[in-house]
Amino acid sequence: MSSSASARRQPARRPNPITAALVNAYRQLFGPSDWLMLIIACGLILMPVLTLYLAELSLEPGVVTAVGLLGIAFGFVMARSRFNEFIGLLIMTLIGSGMTVIVAGFSVEGGASTVIQRGLEWFNDAITGGVNQDALVFTLLVSLLMWFLAYNTAWHIFRVDRPWRAILPPALVIVLNAVFYAGDNNLDGYLYVFLFCALIALARSALEQREWEWFNNGVRVPRRLRRQFLTVGTTLAALMVLLAWFLPVSGLDERLKDFQEFLRSDPLTEISEVWNRLFAPISSEGPTSADYYGGDQLELSGAIQLGDQTILAVQASNDRRYYWRSRVFDTYELGQWQSGAEIRLTTPYSPFVPRVDYGQARAQVTMTYTVGARSLRIVHTAPQPAQIDLETRTDLTYLNDSDAPPMNISAIRPLSVLQRGATYTATSLVSVATADQLRAAGSDYPEWIVSHPQYLRTTPNVISDRAEQLAAQIVAEAGAANSYDKAKAIERWLRENIEYNQSIPEPPVGLDPIDWFLFDLKQGYCNYYATAMVVMLRSQGIPARMAAGFSQGTYDGPLGQYIVKENDAHTWVEAYFPNYGWIEFEPTSNQAPLTREGDDLSDTSLNNPQGEPSPTPTPTPSPTPTATATFTPPPATESPTPTIAGTTLPEDTVVPPTATPSPSPTPTPSPTPTALILPTPPPVAPEPRSVLDLLLPALGLVLIIVVAVLILIFLLWLLYWWWEWRGLRGLSPASRVYARLERYLGLIGIRFAPEQTPDERRRHIMRQLPNAERPVSVITRMYTTERYGPAERRPSETENEQAETVWGDARRTILQRWRRRFAFWKRNDT
Repeated sequence: MSSSASARRQPARRPNPITAALVNAYRQLFGPSDWLMLIIACGLILMPVLTLYLAELSLEPGVVTAVGLLGIAFGFVMARSRFNEFIGLLIMTLIGSGMTVIVAGFSVEGGASTVIQRGLEWFNDAITGGVNQDALVFTLLVSLLMWFLAYNTAWHIFRVDRPWRAILPPALVIVLNAVFYAGDNNLDGYLYVFLFCALIALARSALEQREWEWFNNGVRVPRRLRRQFLTVGTTLAALMVLLAWFLPVSGLDERLKDFQEFLRSDPLTEISEVWNRLFAPISSEGPTSADYYGGDQLELSGAIQLGDQTILAVQASNDRRYYWRSRVFDTYELGQWQSGAEIRLTTPYSPFVPRVDYGQARAQVTMTYTVGARSLRIVHTAPQPAQIDLETRTDLTYLNDSDAPPMNISAIRPLSVLQRGATYTATSLVSVATADQLRAAGSDYPEWIVSHPQYLRTTPNVISDRAEQLAAQIVAEAGAANSYDKAKAIERWLRENIEYNQSIPEPPVGLDPIDWFLFDLKQGYCNYYATAMVVMLRSQGIPARMAAGFSQGTYDGPLGQYIVKENDAHTWVEAYFPNYGWIEFEPTSNQAPLTREGDDLSDTSLNNPQGEPSPTPTPTPSPTPTATATFTPPPATESPTPTIAGTTLPEDTVVPPTATPSPSPTPTPSPTPTALILPTPPPVAPEPRSVLDLLLPALGLVLIIVVAVLILIFLLWLLYWWWEWRGLRGLSPASRVYARLERYLGLIGIRFAPEQTPDERRRHIMRQLPNAERPVSVITRMYTTERYGPAERRPSETENEQAETVWGDARRTILQRWRRRFAFWKRNDT
């Protein structure tokens, strides 16, 4: 007999059952071109993440990318499962929430527990009206968004074949981000890559539909048709994207202008103010552009950190002290300021001339402002604005008193967003009243002041009893007999007794922030100084409010301009004096004192801010502020010559400008406060963002998670092998299956006596588990035949394969009963 004939009679080698199971599972999970579509799906999700990263949002890009890619992987598995859409969404929501916290835990010290704690703190601030701009929470929310976008993409590509439903949501993220972003990075390339991926997804969907039609109609197609079709589709997609890149676009500016008009609507502005309260501001042309105190609310919060980027360049004469005001706050209660404006007046023509009588002894000063920030949505002027050459929207209150000025202005906004390089001219009426004039002003306040209780409100929610007593004690010790001297006494006390510090903690819950500031902490920054002085003045019967904007900045002599930076953001006090209007006071100790002719210059607090202060502190550690390109102010023109209405400004009252920055909070994430105080370091030039800076950490996180999943799978496989094969190697297929049957039955509490025969055991199983009658009977019969039958009667190869098949049915039935033991709501089911 030849060796070839002998080889033909030998039975074919059976594959390893584990290998066969893995191959079968792979074929059930992956179909033709699924790997290509997984890459395309990752591209559809990765492009929005890249555009958000390059738009300089306050998020951790590696976390967002890792969560998005994992969302694609889990979404693909869910799309191939038997779960319906609703159950799949519930499962993915649970997995996504946990996965987001786990991945974010790799990026913060303290891991997942820190992530959960900071998330709960943010949620508490969100529902109680507080300010919390924690960048980690923003990262978590964006990561969850990307998780659901990834799941939606995988489900509609691999489950229901609806590619448009997979393409449009991430496309909306890219388009909105491109429209709102006003920075220097070019996002167009990522949009074109996204379009390329979208076109391939559409081509693949079209091929799937045609193949299904051909199958139903019995049409045979070449085996290589799918590869050829996808090759042609990829080529056409690339050509279409290149054609779109080079085609000219007409009328785009007009459409963008219409969209900007939509963004200036009141509802979107209100949404933007809530956004800025809960998230760090986005550099954009839309509702979330930086306003710098442009919101209607201001919360007294904890530590701050401001950047060094230029916000404004103001061409003005260097002969007086300036503030650049953005708005005023009228109503204060329990740590929160609110605007008193009741209506918004739109003036669609230029110039805007408010109808306000600012009082006597004021000099008319005209200044030109050049925007250095990426964009501004609020107009800054010197107090008090008299004319602005812009189309504006003004937040104000109309006054009913016939003897009062018709308007009480809170804030002025431009109709069109002011982009970097934009200029406008504003005329202001700056007070030049002397100290003696203000002392003689008296307290005969007009009806519109008296009838608005917020200017004189002294309820317990505004000022505590001991703070009111402190104000009275300060005034009494100073011997102040008029409103001006009372205001200067309180201003002087705050400058001498409160230490300037940006690194203070959050105010304790349940305590009045100003009471805590004055008596417990005795440290703070301008928001606390100004608020304390306002409430103390009101307790003495002096109308006062808080103004917000910027201190004058640094004067550049050759350019004839004040350079105003973000760390010049500031708040100060305005008190009302009959016939002279709102007058500025400076209680913050790190600012140069604000003096007038007739002030007592022998007072040390008027010569040196806070005596010999330590260097201006800055919170440490703290993230580097958002970077902007260096702003070069335009060349100066001849400075305007001020004319003085009512009185003249003596030369000896000119206060030289201070170069000391005046930091105060803006919508910037507040770092955890620390007791360590260091001198302010010089600004660090930002490094340009690179795509590799995003991809490498993200891929590292994905690799760590993939390795962890593979290790988990390996451990589960070891557990499966230990349970299925432990002590069974060397047994025949029938004996091995019977031993497994007895081992698995122990999971559901079925035990046998040693004296029971196999048939008695089979009947016992039927009583406890009737659904397993057929596979258990086959397994018992095969085992009995092999064990007790004739020696020459052994199960055939076909019977052995049948034993493996029926064992799968028996195992499935046993495991279903075992899982039901943990589902209490199904324990009584049959």
